[in-house]
Amino acid sequence: MRSVMNGKAKILVVDDEHSVRWAFEKALQKAGYEVMLAENGLKGLKLYESFKPDIIFVDIRMPEMDGLQVLKKIREHDPEAQVVVMTAYTDMETTVTAMKLGAYDFLSKPFNIDECLLLISRGLNTRNTGKEAEVAVQAPKSSGLKGNSSAMQEVYKLIGKVSVEDVTVLVTGESGSGKELVAQAIHYNSRRSSKPFWAINCTAINESLMESELFGYEKGAFTGAAASKPGMFELAQGGTIFLDEIGDMNLEMQAKLLRVLEEREIVRVGGNRRIDVDVRIIAATNKDLRRQIADGRFREDLFHRIKVIEIKLPPLRERPEDIPLLARYFCSILAAQRRGVPKMLSDESIGVLAAYAWPGNVRELRNAVEQSYTLSRDQVILPEHLPVEVRLGGGLKPEKLEREEPSKTPLEPQSQLMEATTPVHAETAPQREPEDRSFEPAAGPAAVCALVKELLKQSPDGDAYAFVLEKFERELLRQSLELHRHNQVQSAAHLGITRNTLRAKIEKYGL
Repeated sequence: MRSVMNGKAKILVVDDEHSVRWAFEKALQKAGYEVMLAENGLKGLKLYESFKPDIIFVDIRMPEMDGLQVLKKIREHDPEAQVVVMTAYTDMETTVTAMKLGAYDFLSKPFNIDECLLLISRGLNTRNTGKEAEVAVQAPKSSGLKGNSSAMQEVYKLIGKVSVEDVTVLVTGESGSGKELVAQAIHYNSRRSSKPFWAINCTAINESLMESELFGYEKGAFTGAAASKPGMFELAQGGTIFLDEIGDMNLEMQAKLLRVLEEREIVRVGGNRRIDVDVRIIAATNKDLRRQIADGRFREDLFHRIKVIEIKLPPLRERPEDIPLLARYFCSILAAQRRGVPKMLSDESIGVLAAYAWPGNVRELRNAVEQSYTLSRDQVILPEHLPVEVRLGGGLKPEKLEREEPSKTPLEPQSQLMEATTPVHAETAPQREPEDRSFEPAAGPAAVCALVKELLKQSPDGDAYAFVLEKFERELLRQSLELHRHNQVQSAAHLGITRNTLRAKIEKYGL
């Protein structure tokens, strides 16, 4: 019988960072859990065998044995083990790999300890009820999907889970948000990865040709059919068909598609022979299919057939922390494709890109980067090289939209940096002052040492580490917000944290 039935639940934390282990130990013991700590994967596995924890938190990047190796060995020993992987490097491939190896969940650093406690509570309830199934082991494949935001992490988790299950998936999201990339990621992480992936845009093909494109046709089926031709369902045998913008498919074609999904066989146009097909369907739409059903434009039975699992892809404006990563990624692709000296985006340009709403989502961002890369004659892409709508929507004043010298860029980073590092006098102090003035910034290592020494004297016993770090963190956030004129998107991008994390810390410190 597991420990949760007899008293305190057991939590094992495996992380090579002392500060992380310390924070976990303090918080989890306070919450009433029994905690064991390991500084590397090998010690973590030994403790796992002797301690028999209910939930394991393991960092991915560790020396000697990384967290994914630890996860795999634990799951081989106990397929029901609940392992939460942690990392500050939240790329899609890492998340998908962890979920496919059977991770219970994925935690991005830095994280809130309350989030960890909630995760533990949910995990313990799941272990007791046994309602959630784990996913199987399989090697991952890469994808063009990019993004480290919490919203994209949820997408990656779903991709990891549905890839190993041969179910029909509906991907929803705005135009340009990357729905086909999600479909590709599912296919190339599935057992069908060695078979074909075929994509068809339901809006790009004439309604009269849709049936022959999907199901093929026999010789003489219609004028111009000089020879028989297999359709997409035959060509994709054993693989995946991606039906993009399925909400635009006409009702007659919807009925035929439904029959194929139910019977797993097709009949070519002009033929009478039934052909068995083994394909996985992934559909996508930017329309509200429930409203389409209410308006009589989409079949409800087909909707339920294609929406076994739904993956909602967030628009780019809801994950602005991913914009710098995506922009630099597109820039690196262009640098590899083009001749000449590689170009890069300036920090000021990244700030403008991060502040724009991107109604065209990732597709629009890529086009904007490509246009800027082409127009810029310098090695560094400046704000004035960006499309005018991006500059205007990114917060630049109208008088700053014309081509300018680099020293007159809209964000004026040099002057702002001077303001941030110049001692603040009473007569020039900004209007927005923090209430707690116990920590004042000063230049130079000696001044920092003196400040730490003084803060250590002020700190309570047993809590000095958190006390000192909070003082520095508060001031770091305050100055970053002032540097970026309280633009949270730009400040979060500059700091390298998510906007949600920044918002939480603003609320915590009353900024």
